[in-house]
Amino acid sequence: MVRVALDAMGGDLGPKAAVEGAIAALKSAPGPLTVVLTGDEPTLRGLVSECGGEGMPLEIVHTTQVVEMTDTPTVALKTKPDSSLAVCVGLQKKGLVHASASPGNTGAMMAASLMILGRAGKISRPTVATVLPTATNKVVMVDSGANVDEKPTQLLQFAVCGSIYAQKVLGVDNPKVALLNMGEEEHKGTEVVAEAYKLLKASHLNFVGNVEGHDLLKGGFDVLVTPGYTGNIVLKLFEGFGEYLVHNFRKAVSGASFDAIFESFNYENSAGGLLLGLDGTSVIMHGRSTPRAYCTGILIARQMAEAQVHRKIAEDIERLEPSA
Repeated sequence: MVRVALDAMGGDLGPKAAVEGAIAALKSAPGPLTVVLTGDEPTLRGLVSECGGEGMPLEIVHTTQVVEMTDTPTVALKTKPDSSLAVCVGLQKKGLVHASASPGNTGAMMAASLMILGRAGKISRPTVATVLPTATNKVVMVDSGANVDEKPTQLLQFAVCGSIYAQKVLGVDNPKVALLNMGEEEHKGTEVVAEAYKLLKASHLNFVGNVEGHDLLKGGFDVLVTPGYTGNIVLKLFEGFGEYLVHNFRKAVSGASFDAIFESFNYENSAGGLLLGLDGTSVIMHGRSTPRAYCTGILIARQMAEAQVHRKIAEDIERLEPSA
């Protein structure tokens, strides 16, 4: 039985969307699942009853505080130890759940996960991964904005994280790892990126070389490695392009093939940010998560925990020593 803790108070749409998403996840989970909601117990119990969740494997842990989107991460953790977000992660540290998920303050969730759960093995820094749609396949991008001053060895570790996720969650055998750069030649790019190329080439990973910006939507590789600064720009470009497609073409075209294209860019089909490199499973959902998005995030968290992604990452990082 996989147990996933959900911060039910942190989303923009309120706790009802969280409860509805949790119920949907329980109904569609491919295996045993319990969802533990953290938040105001009277409110959540009323919503569970209202939404038809009574009798389902839904548990509630009462909390008295909520981390706001305007709170700074460090202040939020120091002044709000009984927040739905902090308790959500803390339950995993206590061994009461196998995964934690929150649609709340991204910085606070990252800080809480790192401080409470710690790092996986010898990894230097955790990374935020996101899954991007392409013309041929889904691509795991690392880093998506958690870091901005990475060293080449850290980019190599991020590549390991993305490769393990592609294997264990997306089901890709021997994932192809590519490095985002301004040209195909291995000496291109900044000093950090050029050195990362050498490390990736010498590693046990299935490194296929550099890819340029115009290659991204073509796909054909499974993991995209990039510093967080450029990764975050790429992520937001993809999100904006998806909104552009829907705004400009949704009403003009119809049919299953077009629907599939629009759905590939729908944020409700992805979990948002996947924190990889932690000694545990932590998922950051979109702040605007709908019930459908909550359902997706919970199921991905369940799959990550069941596959022991964090332990596989720690094991694979060991293979990089002492070079990383």
